[in-house]
Amino acid sequence: MNRHLVSLLFTLIILSSSFAINAQIFKVEPLNNGINTSDYDEISPVVSIDGKTLYFTRVGHPTFDRTLKLNGSDISILLNDNEYQKKLGSIYSNIAGSNVQNPESSKFNQDIWMAESVFYSFEKISHPGYPLNNALPNSVSAMTPNGNELIVINKFSQYGGLEKGFSVTRKTSDNLWTFPEPIGIRNYSNNNSDVNLAMSADGNILILSMERSDSFGENDLYICFKIGHNEWSEPQNLGSKVNTIYRETSPFLSEDGKRLFFASNRKGTLGGSDIFYLIRTGDNWDDWSVPYRFVEPINSYADDSQPYFNSATGFLYFSSNREGSLDIFKAKLMPANPIQVIVKGQILNTETNQRQPGKVLFAPIGEDHLESVYVSDDGTFELSLPKGKTYRLIAEQAGFSGKEEEITFRSDYVYFKNHSMDLFLNPMQLNSKVDLKPIFFEQSKAVVLEESYASLDELADFLNENWTVSIRIEGHTDNRGNKVALQKLSEERAKAIKQYLVFKKFIQPLRIETVGLGDKMPLNNNSNDELRAKNRRVDVVITKINNVSQLQTSK
Repeated sequence: MNRHLVSLLFTLIILSSSFAINAQIFKVEPLNNGINTSDYDEISPVVSIDGKTLYFTRVGHPTFDRTLKLNGSDISILLNDNEYQKKLGSIYSNIAGSNVQNPESSKFNQDIWMAESVFYSFEKISHPGYPLNNALPNSVSAMTPNGNELIVINKFSQYGGLEKGFSVTRKTSDNLWTFPEPIGIRNYSNNNSDVNLAMSADGNILILSMERSDSFGENDLYICFKIGHNEWSEPQNLGSKVNTIYRETSPFLSEDGKRLFFASNRKGTLGGSDIFYLIRTGDNWDDWSVPYRFVEPINSYADDSQPYFNSATGFLYFSSNREGSLDIFKAKLMPANPIQVIVKGQILNTETNQRQPGKVLFAPIGEDHLESVYVSDDGTFELSLPKGKTYRLIAEQAGFSGKEEEITFRSDYVYFKNHSMDLFLNPMQLNSKVDLKPIFFEQSKAVVLEESYASLDELADFLNENWTVSIRIEGHTDNRGNKVALQKLSEERAKAIKQYLVFKKFIQPLRIETVGLGDKMPLNNNSNDELRAKNRRVDVVITKINNVSQLQTSK
Protein backbone atom coordinates (compact mmCIF):
# COMPACT_ATOMS: atom_id res chain seq x y z
CA MET A 1 0.00 0.00 0.00
CA ASN A 2 1.28 3.46 -0.92
CA ARG A 3 3.07 4.95 2.12
CA HIS A 4 1.94 8.46 1.26
CA LEU A 5 -1.79 7.92 0.84
CA VAL A 6 -4.32 5.65 2.48
CA SER A 7 -7.96 6.31 1.67
CA LEU A 8 -11.18 4.51 2.53
CA LEU A 9 -14.85 5.34 2.63
CA PHE A 10 -15.50 6.43 6.21
CA THR A 11 -18.96 7.27 7.51
CA LEU A 12 -18.83 9.49 10.55
CA ILE A 13 -22.01 10.69 12.23
CA ILE A 14 -21.43 13.22 14.99
CA LEU A 15 -24.04 15.04 17.02
CA SER A 16 -22.82 18.55 16.20
CA SER A 17 -23.19 20.59 13.03
CA SER A 18 -19.54 21.67 13.13
CA PHE A 19 -18.52 17.99 12.98
CA ALA A 20 -21.38 16.79 10.76
CA ILE A 21 -19.24 14.77 8.35
CA ASN A 22 -21.19 12.05 6.60
CA ALA A 23 -20.04 9.59 3.96
CA GLN A 24 -16.79 11.36 3.12
CA ILE A 25 -13.63 9.86 1.72
CA PHE A 26 -10.82 10.57 4.15
CA LYS A 27 -7.17 10.68 3.24
CA VAL A 28 -4.58 9.75 5.81
CA GLU A 29 -1.11 11.03 4.97
CA PRO A 30 2.21 10.85 6.79
CA LEU A 31 3.96 14.15 7.36
CA ASN A 32 7.03 14.94 5.28
CA ASN A 33 10.33 13.06 5.46
CA GLY A 34 11.99 15.88 7.35
CA ILE A 35 9.65 15.10 10.25
CA ASN A 36 9.12 11.34 9.93
CA THR A 37 12.11 9.01 9.82
CA SER A 38 12.37 5.28 9.19
CA ASP A 39 14.84 4.58 12.01
CA TYR A 40 13.43 6.67 14.87
CA ASP A 41 10.05 7.31 16.49
CA GLU A 42 8.25 10.63 16.01
CA ILE A 43 5.41 11.07 18.47
CA SER A 44 3.25 13.56 20.43
CA PRO A 45 2.19 16.12 17.80
CA VAL A 46 1.12 19.52 19.21
CA VAL A 47 -0.03 22.15 16.71
CA SER A 48 -0.31 25.91 17.22
CA ILE A 49 -3.77 27.51 17.10
CA ASP A 50 -3.15 28.94 13.61
CA GLY A 51 -2.01 25.52 12.35
CA LYS A 52 1.35 26.84 11.18
CA THR A 53 3.73 25.38 13.78
CA LEU A 54 4.12 21.75 14.82
CA TYR A 55 5.92 20.57 17.95
CA PHE A 56 6.77 16.88 18.16
CA THR A 57 9.02 14.48 20.06
CA ARG A 58 11.78 12.42 18.45
CA VAL A 59 12.93 9.32 20.34
CA GLY A 60 16.38 7.71 20.37
CA HIS A 61 17.98 10.12 17.92
CA PRO A 62 21.79 10.55 18.18
CA THR A 63 21.61 14.37 17.83
CA PHE A 64 19.82 14.78 21.16
CA ASP A 65 20.78 17.73 23.36
CA ARG A 66 23.57 16.36 25.57
CA THR A 67 23.24 18.94 28.39
CA LEU A 68 23.22 16.99 31.65
CA LYS A 69 23.31 19.03 34.84
CA LEU A 70 24.68 17.57 38.07
CA ASN A 71 25.01 19.89 41.09
CA GLY A 72 24.65 22.83 38.71
CA SER A 73 27.47 21.78 36.36
CA ASP A 74 27.03 20.38 32.86
CA ILE A 75 28.84 17.04 33.00
CA SER A 76 28.56 16.61 29.20
CA ILE A 77 31.44 19.12 29.07
CA LEU A 78 33.40 17.67 32.00
CA LEU A 79 33.32 13.94 31.08
CA ASN A 80 34.71 12.07 28.10
CA ASP A 81 32.23 10.20 25.89
CA ASN A 82 32.56 6.80 27.62
CA GLU A 83 32.13 8.33 31.08
CA TYR A 84 29.20 10.40 29.86
CA GLN A 85 27.42 7.36 28.34
CA LYS A 86 27.87 5.40 31.58
CA LYS A 87 26.49 8.25 33.65
CA LEU A 88 23.55 8.77 31.29
CA GLY A 89 22.83 5.02 31.29
CA SER A 90 22.87 5.01 35.08
CA ILE A 91 20.37 7.90 35.20
CA TYR A 92 18.05 6.26 32.64
CA SER A 93 18.27 2.95 34.53
CA ASN A 94 17.25 4.76 37.70
CA ILE A 95 14.25 6.28 35.89
CA ALA A 96 13.28 2.95 34.30
CA GLY A 97 13.78 0.82 37.39
CA SER A 98 15.78 -1.61 35.22
CA ASN A 99 19.11 -1.67 33.43
CA VAL A 100 19.33 0.53 30.32
CA GLN A 101 22.20 -0.79 28.19
CA ASN A 102 22.32 1.78 25.38
CA PRO A 103 21.04 5.16 26.61
CA GLU A 104 21.24 6.90 23.21
CA SER A 105 18.84 4.47 21.52
CA SER A 106 16.56 4.03 24.55
CA LYS A 107 13.00 5.36 24.83
CA PHE A 108 14.19 7.78 27.52
CA ASN A 109 16.22 9.72 24.97
CA GLN A 110 13.47 12.16 23.96
CA ASP A 111 13.92 15.62 22.48
CA ILE A 112 11.42 18.25 21.36
CA TRP A 113 11.58 19.31 17.71
CA MET A 114 9.54 21.94 15.89
CA ALA A 115 8.46 22.46 12.29
CA GLU A 116 7.05 25.66 10.81
CA SER A 117 5.07 26.10 7.63
CA VAL A 118 6.69 28.52 5.20
CA PHE A 119 4.16 27.56 2.54
CA TYR A 120 1.95 24.72 3.76
CA SER A 121 3.54 21.51 5.00
CA PHE A 122 5.80 22.15 8.03
CA GLU A 123 8.93 22.29 5.87
CA LYS A 124 11.10 24.50 8.14
CA ILE A 125 12.36 22.07 10.79
CA SER A 126 14.47 22.99 13.82
CA HIS A 127 15.80 21.35 16.96
CA PRO A 128 15.77 23.74 19.94
CA GLY A 129 18.57 23.41 22.47
CA TYR A 130 18.85 23.82 26.23
CA PRO A 131 16.81 24.59 28.34
CA LEU A 132 13.83 23.34 26.29
CA ASN A 133 15.82 20.18 25.68
CA ASN A 134 18.45 18.36 27.71
CA ALA A 135 19.69 14.78 28.03
CA LEU A 136 16.69 13.82 30.18
CA PRO A 137 13.29 12.89 28.65
CA ASN A 138 11.67 15.95 27.01
CA SER A 139 8.23 16.03 25.42
CA VAL A 140 5.49 18.60 24.74
CA SER A 141 1.95 17.93 25.94
CA ALA A 142 0.04 21.12 25.09
CA MET A 143 0.15 24.85 24.36
CA THR A 144 -1.30 27.47 26.68
CA PRO A 145 -3.76 30.12 25.38
CA ASN A 146 -0.88 32.61 25.33
CA GLY A 147 0.48 31.04 22.15
CA ASN A 148 4.14 31.40 23.18
CA GLU A 149 4.10 28.86 26.03
CA LEU A 150 4.40 25.07 26.02
CA ILE A 151 3.50 22.56 28.71
CA VAL A 152 6.18 19.89 28.89
CA ILE A 153 6.32 16.59 30.74
CA ASN A 154 8.42 16.39 33.94
CA LYS A 155 9.70 18.96 36.41
CA PHE A 156 13.33 20.00 36.06
CA SER A 157 15.87 21.65 38.32
CA GLN A 158 18.57 24.02 37.06
CA TYR A 159 20.94 22.12 39.33
CA GLY A 160 20.06 18.81 37.68
CA GLY A 161 17.58 15.95 37.92
CA LEU A 162 13.85 15.67 37.31
CA GLU A 163 10.62 14.83 39.13
CA LYS A 164 7.27 13.52 37.97
CA GLY A 165 4.83 16.20 36.86
CA PHE A 166 4.61 18.99 34.30
CA SER A 167 6.22 22.36 33.62
CA VAL A 168 5.57 25.43 31.46
CA THR A 169 8.18 27.19 29.31
CA ARG A 170 7.93 30.43 27.34
CA LYS A 171 9.42 31.37 23.97
CA THR A 172 11.27 34.69 24.21
CA SER A 173 11.62 37.43 21.59
CA ASP A 174 14.99 36.03 20.45
CA ASN A 175 13.43 32.59 19.79
CA LEU A 176 14.95 31.00 22.88
CA TRP A 177 13.02 29.25 25.66
CA THR A 178 12.86 30.01 29.36
CA PHE A 179 13.79 27.34 31.89
CA PRO A 180 10.64 25.23 32.52
CA GLU A 181 8.68 26.44 35.54
CA PRO A 182 6.92 23.65 37.48
CA ILE A 183 3.13 23.38 37.45
CA GLY A 184 1.58 22.66 40.84
CA ILE A 185 -1.13 19.97 40.88
CA ARG A 186 -2.49 19.22 44.34
CA ASN A 187 -1.86 15.69 45.61
CA TYR A 188 -0.27 14.71 42.30
CA SER A 189 0.76 11.06 42.05
CA ASN A 190 1.16 8.69 39.13
CA ASN A 191 1.87 4.96 39.30
CA ASN A 192 2.76 4.73 35.61
CA SER A 193 5.54 6.23 33.50
CA ASP A 194 3.04 6.75 30.66
CA VAL A 195 1.59 10.22 31.26
CA ASN A 196 0.16 13.02 29.18
CA LEU A 197 -1.95 16.14 29.48
CA ALA A 198 -4.35 18.36 27.53
CA MET A 199 -5.30 21.96 28.33
CA SER A 200 -8.59 23.65 27.47
CA ALA A 201 -8.50 26.58 25.06
CA ASP A 202 -9.27 29.05 27.88
CA GLY A 203 -6.50 27.62 30.07
CA ASN A 204 -8.81 26.71 32.97
CA ILE A 205 -9.04 22.92 32.58
CA LEU A 206 -6.46 20.13 32.45
CA ILE A 207 -7.25 16.59 31.28
CA LEU A 208 -4.56 14.13 32.40
CA SER A 209 -3.83 10.52 31.53
CA MET A 210 -2.24 8.61 34.41
CA GLU A 211 -2.67 5.69 36.78
CA ARG A 212 -3.72 6.35 40.38
CA SER A 213 -5.15 4.38 43.26
CA ASP A 214 -8.73 5.09 42.09
CA SER A 215 -8.10 4.13 38.45
CA PHE A 216 -10.37 1.47 36.93
CA GLY A 217 -7.35 -0.42 35.62
CA GLU A 218 -4.34 1.01 33.83
CA ASN A 219 -4.19 4.68 32.79
CA ASP A 220 -7.45 6.64 33.25
CA LEU A 221 -8.38 10.18 32.24
CA TYR A 222 -8.62 12.77 35.04
CA ILE A 223 -9.66 16.42 35.24
CA CYS A 224 -8.08 19.33 37.14
CA PHE A 225 -9.38 22.89 37.58
CA LYS A 226 -7.24 26.01 37.70
CA ILE A 227 -7.07 27.55 41.18
CA GLY A 228 -4.22 30.06 40.73
CA HIS A 229 -1.14 30.93 38.71
CA ASN A 230 0.35 27.57 37.64
CA GLU A 231 -1.75 25.93 40.38
CA TRP A 232 -4.36 23.22 39.81
CA SER A 233 -6.84 21.21 41.87
CA GLU A 234 -6.41 17.56 42.75
CA PRO A 235 -7.09 15.24 39.76
CA GLN A 236 -10.64 13.83 39.65
CA ASN A 237 -11.38 10.61 37.75
CA LEU A 238 -13.70 11.29 34.79
CA GLY A 239 -15.68 8.14 35.62
CA SER A 240 -16.92 5.00 33.92
CA LYS A 241 -18.45 6.82 30.94
CA VAL A 242 -14.91 7.69 29.91
CA ASN A 243 -12.60 5.14 31.52
CA THR A 244 -12.33 1.33 31.41
CA ILE A 245 -10.11 -1.36 32.90
CA TYR A 246 -7.87 -0.82 29.85
CA ARG A 247 -5.52 2.07 29.05
CA GLU A 248 -6.93 5.51 28.24
CA THR A 249 -4.09 7.78 27.10
CA SER A 250 -3.07 10.93 25.21
CA PRO A 251 -6.15 13.15 25.70
CA PHE A 252 -6.94 16.18 23.56
CA LEU A 253 -9.81 18.60 24.29
CA SER A 254 -11.36 20.46 21.34
CA GLU A 255 -11.25 24.25 21.39
CA ASP A 256 -14.96 24.50 22.22
CA GLY A 257 -14.49 22.11 25.17
CA LYS A 258 -17.16 19.75 23.83
CA ARG A 259 -15.12 16.89 22.34
CA LEU A 260 -12.55 14.80 24.10
CA PHE A 261 -10.20 12.81 21.86
CA PHE A 262 -8.07 10.02 23.35
CA ALA A 263 -6.50 6.65 22.61
CA SER A 264 -7.35 3.31 24.20
CA ASN A 265 -6.59 -0.40 23.83
CA ARG A 266 -10.08 -1.32 25.10
CA LYS A 267 -12.12 -4.13 23.52
CA GLY A 268 -13.21 -3.60 19.94
CA THR A 269 -10.08 -1.92 18.61
CA LEU A 270 -8.62 -2.82 15.23
CA GLY A 271 -5.11 -3.10 16.63
CA GLY A 272 -3.28 -2.51 19.88
CA SER A 273 -4.46 1.09 20.40
CA ASP A 274 -7.15 3.06 18.56
CA ILE A 275 -8.30 6.69 18.60
CA PHE A 276 -11.69 7.51 20.12
CA TYR A 277 -13.68 10.64 20.93
CA LEU A 278 -16.49 11.57 23.30
CA ILE A 279 -18.99 14.41 23.12
CA ARG A 280 -19.77 16.40 26.27
CA THR A 281 -23.57 16.42 26.35
CA GLY A 282 -24.09 18.94 29.17
CA ASP A 283 -22.32 21.69 31.04
CA ASN A 284 -20.79 19.34 33.62
CA TRP A 285 -17.64 17.30 33.16
CA ASP A 286 -19.38 14.00 33.90
CA ASP A 287 -21.95 14.34 31.07
CA TRP A 288 -20.52 12.34 28.15
CA SER A 289 -21.84 10.48 25.14
CA VAL A 290 -20.91 6.89 24.39
CA PRO A 291 -17.36 6.66 22.99
CA TYR A 292 -17.03 6.81 19.20
CA ARG A 293 -14.14 4.92 17.60
CA PHE A 294 -12.63 6.24 14.39
CA VAL A 295 -12.59 3.42 11.81
CA GLU A 296 -10.15 2.86 8.98
CA PRO A 297 -8.10 4.54 7.66
CA ILE A 298 -7.61 6.76 10.73
CA ASN A 299 -7.36 3.69 12.93
CA SER A 300 -5.41 0.70 11.66
CA TYR A 301 -4.28 -2.75 12.76
CA ALA A 302 -1.21 -1.09 14.30
CA ASP A 303 -1.01 1.29 17.28
CA ASP A 304 -2.73 4.63 16.63
CA SER A 305 -2.73 7.28 19.35
CA GLN A 306 -1.91 10.85 20.43
CA PRO A 307 -4.69 12.69 18.54
CA TYR A 308 -4.46 16.47 18.18
CA PHE A 309 -7.20 18.26 16.23
CA ASN A 310 -6.67 21.74 14.73
CA SER A 311 -9.82 23.63 13.74
CA ALA A 312 -7.88 26.30 11.80
CA THR A 313 -6.91 23.68 9.21
CA GLY A 314 -9.49 20.96 9.88
CA PHE A 315 -6.74 18.33 10.29
CA LEU A 316 -6.48 15.61 12.91
CA TYR A 317 -2.82 14.84 13.66
CA PHE A 318 -1.85 11.56 15.33
CA SER A 319 0.99 9.05 15.68
CA SER A 320 0.97 5.50 14.32
CA ASN A 321 3.43 2.67 13.72
CA ARG A 322 1.45 1.30 10.75
CA GLU A 323 4.53 1.65 8.53
CA GLY A 324 7.16 0.40 10.97
CA SER A 325 8.49 3.00 13.38
CA LEU A 326 6.13 5.51 14.97
CA ASP A 327 5.41 8.41 12.60
CA ILE A 328 3.07 11.39 12.61
CA PHE A 329 0.08 11.35 10.25
CA LYS A 330 -2.73 13.76 9.41
CA ALA A 331 -6.31 13.35 8.22
CA LYS A 332 -8.71 16.08 7.09
CA LEU A 333 -11.80 15.76 9.32
CA MET A 334 -13.66 18.92 8.36
CA PRO A 335 -13.32 22.21 6.46
CA ALA A 336 -11.10 24.82 8.05
CA ASN A 337 -13.14 26.81 10.59
CA PRO A 338 -11.01 28.48 13.26
CA ILE A 339 -12.82 28.58 16.59
CA GLN A 340 -10.26 31.04 17.90
CA VAL A 341 -8.88 34.24 16.41
CA ILE A 342 -5.22 35.20 16.47
CA VAL A 343 -4.76 38.69 17.92
CA LYS A 344 -1.39 40.28 17.16
CA GLY A 345 -0.24 43.65 18.37
CA GLN A 346 2.25 45.88 20.09
CA ILE A 347 2.62 47.34 23.55
CA LEU A 348 3.37 51.01 22.97
CA ASN A 349 4.80 53.70 25.24
CA THR A 350 2.39 56.61 24.83
CA GLU A 351 5.17 59.14 25.43
CA THR A 352 7.64 57.80 22.85
CA ASN A 353 5.25 55.75 20.66
CA GLN A 354 7.94 53.02 20.78
CA ARG A 355 7.48 49.37 21.69
CA GLN A 356 7.65 48.73 25.41
CA PRO A 357 8.39 45.32 27.00
CA GLY A 358 5.67 44.30 29.41
CA LYS A 359 2.87 41.86 30.13
CA VAL A 360 -0.56 41.49 28.56
CA LEU A 361 -3.26 40.38 31.00
CA PHE A 362 -6.50 39.04 29.54
CA ALA A 363 -9.71 37.31 30.59
CA PRO A 364 -13.33 37.09 29.44
CA ILE A 365 -15.84 39.62 30.77
CA GLY A 366 -17.35 38.24 33.97
CA GLU A 367 -14.12 36.88 35.46
CA ASP A 368 -12.99 38.98 38.40
CA HIS A 369 -9.27 38.61 37.79
CA LEU A 370 -7.09 38.84 34.70
CA GLU A 371 -5.36 35.50 35.33
CA SER A 372 -3.93 34.80 31.86
CA VAL A 373 -0.62 36.54 31.23
CA TYR A 374 1.41 36.93 28.03
CA VAL A 375 4.98 38.06 28.78
CA SER A 376 6.48 40.18 26.01
CA ASP A 377 10.22 40.79 25.92
CA ASP A 378 10.14 42.97 22.81
CA GLY A 379 6.82 44.81 23.05
CA THR A 380 4.91 42.52 20.68
CA PHE A 381 2.25 39.97 21.55
CA GLU A 382 0.18 37.24 19.92
CA LEU A 383 -2.89 35.78 21.62
CA SER A 384 -5.55 33.25 20.66
CA LEU A 385 -9.02 34.37 21.75
CA PRO A 386 -12.22 32.33 21.27
CA LYS A 387 -15.08 33.61 19.18
CA GLY A 388 -18.35 34.50 20.84
CA LYS A 389 -16.90 36.02 24.02
CA THR A 390 -15.92 39.55 24.99
CA TYR A 391 -12.40 39.73 26.41
CA ARG A 392 -10.68 42.35 28.53
CA LEU A 393 -7.02 43.10 27.78
CA ILE A 394 -4.59 45.42 29.50
CA ALA A 395 -0.84 45.97 29.25
CA GLU A 396 1.15 46.11 32.47
CA GLN A 397 4.72 47.05 33.36
CA ALA A 398 6.39 48.50 36.43
CA GLY A 399 6.61 52.28 36.14
CA PHE A 400 3.63 52.49 33.77
CA SER A 401 -0.14 52.43 33.93
CA GLY A 402 -2.16 50.66 31.25
CA LYS A 403 -5.59 51.26 29.77
CA GLU A 404 -8.00 48.34 29.56
CA GLU A 405 -9.46 47.44 26.16
CA GLU A 406 -12.31 45.11 25.17
CA ILE A 407 -12.59 42.94 22.09
CA THR A 408 -15.26 40.58 20.71
CA PHE A 409 -15.34 38.23 17.71
CA ARG A 410 -18.69 37.03 16.42
CA SER A 411 -19.15 33.27 16.69
CA ASP A 412 -20.96 33.06 13.32
CA TYR A 413 -18.06 34.58 11.37
CA VAL A 414 -15.03 32.75 9.99
CA TYR A 415 -11.89 34.81 10.64
CA PHE A 416 -8.98 33.61 8.54
CA LYS A 417 -6.92 36.76 8.99
CA ASN A 418 -5.16 37.81 12.17
CA HIS A 419 -6.69 40.71 14.05
CA SER A 420 -4.36 43.63 14.83
CA MET A 421 -4.60 45.83 17.90
CA ASP A 422 -2.21 47.83 20.06
CA LEU A 423 -2.18 48.27 23.82
CA PHE A 424 -0.78 51.36 25.50
CA LEU A 425 1.30 52.05 28.58
CA ASN A 426 1.45 55.52 30.10
CA PRO A 427 4.72 56.36 31.88
CA MET A 428 3.90 57.19 35.47
CA GLN A 429 4.49 60.78 36.50
CA LEU A 430 3.78 62.70 39.65
CA ASN A 431 0.20 64.03 39.71
CA SER A 432 -0.85 61.84 36.78
CA LYS A 433 -4.10 59.89 37.10
CA VAL A 434 -4.31 56.10 37.15
CA ASP A 435 -6.71 54.87 34.48
CA LEU A 436 -9.54 53.19 36.35
CA LYS A 437 -13.02 51.99 35.47
CA PRO A 438 -15.88 53.84 37.25
CA ILE A 439 -16.46 52.83 40.86
CA PHE A 440 -20.09 52.68 41.94
CA PHE A 441 -21.56 53.23 45.40
CA GLU A 442 -24.93 52.71 46.98
CA GLN A 443 -27.03 55.83 46.44
CA SER A 444 -26.06 58.63 48.85
CA LYS A 445 -23.85 56.19 50.78
CA ALA A 446 -20.14 55.36 51.06
CA VAL A 447 -20.73 51.64 50.36
CA VAL A 448 -18.92 50.26 47.30
CA LEU A 449 -21.16 48.10 45.12
CA GLU A 450 -19.95 44.57 44.49
CA GLU A 451 -19.83 45.19 40.73
CA SER A 452 -16.92 47.60 41.35
CA TYR A 453 -14.75 45.12 43.25
CA ALA A 454 -13.03 44.05 40.01
CA SER A 455 -11.91 47.67 39.40
CA LEU A 456 -10.55 47.92 42.94
CA ASP A 457 -8.79 44.57 42.55
CA GLU A 458 -7.08 45.88 39.41
CA LEU A 459 -6.00 48.98 41.33
CA ALA A 460 -4.55 46.69 44.02
CA ASP A 461 -2.73 44.71 41.30
CA PHE A 462 -1.32 47.98 39.96
CA LEU A 463 -0.05 48.95 43.42
CA ASN A 464 1.50 45.51 43.97
CA GLU A 465 3.19 45.68 40.57
CA ASN A 466 4.44 49.22 41.26
CA TRP A 467 5.37 48.91 44.91
CA THR A 468 7.33 52.20 44.96
CA VAL A 469 4.23 54.24 44.08
CA SER A 470 1.96 56.10 46.52
CA ILE A 471 -1.46 57.44 45.59
CA ARG A 472 -4.17 59.88 46.60
CA ILE A 473 -7.82 58.83 46.32
CA GLU A 474 -10.02 61.80 45.49
CA GLY A 475 -13.77 61.64 46.02
CA HIS A 476 -16.04 63.87 43.90
CA THR A 477 -19.80 64.53 43.80
CA ASP A 478 -22.21 66.46 41.59
CA ASN A 479 -23.68 69.80 42.78
CA ARG A 480 -27.08 68.58 43.93
CA GLY A 481 -27.65 68.69 47.68
CA ASN A 482 -26.25 70.32 50.78
CA LYS A 483 -22.62 71.24 50.20
CA VAL A 484 -21.52 70.16 53.68
CA ALA A 485 -23.19 66.78 53.19
CA LEU A 486 -21.64 66.44 49.72
CA GLN A 487 -18.20 67.20 51.14
CA LYS A 488 -18.64 64.59 53.87
CA LEU A 489 -19.92 61.96 51.41
CA SER A 490 -16.95 62.47 49.08
CA GLU A 491 -14.53 62.07 52.02
CA GLU A 492 -16.25 58.90 53.23
CA ARG A 493 -16.25 57.34 49.76
CA ALA A 494 -12.53 57.96 49.33
CA LYS A 495 -11.91 56.38 52.76
CA ALA A 496 -14.12 53.39 51.86
CA ILE A 497 -11.87 52.63 48.89
CA LYS A 498 -8.78 52.91 51.05
CA GLN A 499 -10.28 50.50 53.58
CA TYR A 500 -10.97 47.98 50.81
CA LEU A 501 -7.38 48.20 49.55
CA VAL A 502 -5.87 47.97 53.03
CA PHE A 503 -8.07 45.35 54.69
CA LYS A 504 -9.08 43.23 51.67
CA LYS A 505 -5.96 43.52 49.49
CA PHE A 506 -3.30 44.19 52.18
CA ILE A 507 -1.89 47.35 50.60
CA GLN A 508 0.24 49.39 53.04
CA PRO A 509 -1.95 52.20 54.44
CA LEU A 510 0.95 54.71 54.36
CA ARG A 511 0.92 54.47 50.55
CA ILE A 512 -2.64 55.77 50.34
CA GLU A 513 -3.99 59.18 51.29
CA THR A 514 -7.59 60.26 50.84
CA VAL A 515 -9.33 63.54 50.23
CA GLY A 516 -12.93 64.57 49.65
CA LEU A 517 -13.48 67.40 47.19
CA GLY A 518 -17.27 67.46 47.12
CA ASP A 519 -18.52 69.39 44.10
CA LYS A 520 -15.47 71.67 43.87
CA MET A 521 -13.84 70.09 40.77
CA PRO A 522 -16.58 69.17 38.28
CA LEU A 523 -15.76 67.82 34.83
CA ASN A 524 -18.71 69.73 33.35
CA ASN A 525 -21.52 72.12 34.27
CA ASN A 526 -23.89 69.56 35.90
CA SER A 527 -26.69 70.68 33.56
CA ASN A 528 -28.35 67.27 33.12
CA ASP A 529 -28.43 63.78 34.69
CA GLU A 530 -25.84 62.36 32.30
CA LEU A 531 -23.34 65.12 33.01
CA ARG A 532 -23.97 64.95 36.75
CA ALA A 533 -23.28 61.19 36.69
CA LYS A 534 -19.84 61.88 35.20
CA ASN A 535 -19.06 64.26 38.06
CA ARG A 536 -19.90 61.62 40.69
CA ARG A 537 -16.55 59.89 40.48
CA VAL A 538 -13.37 58.78 42.19
CA ASP A 539 -9.96 59.78 40.83
CA VAL A 540 -6.69 58.09 41.76
CA VAL A 541 -3.64 60.36 41.52
CA ILE A 542 0.03 59.35 41.82
CA THR A 543 1.64 61.35 44.62
CA LYS A 544 5.03 59.68 44.97
CA ILE A 545 7.33 57.47 42.89
CA ASN A 546 10.28 56.32 44.97
CA ASN A 547 13.47 55.35 43.22
CA VAL A 548 14.18 51.64 43.84
CA SER A 549 17.93 52.12 44.21
CA GLN A 550 17.36 54.88 46.78
CA LEU A 551 15.06 52.61 48.77
CA GLN A 552 17.66 49.84 48.75
CA THR A 553 20.42 52.26 49.81
CA SER A 554 18.38 53.55 52.73
CA LYS A 555 17.89 50.08 54.21
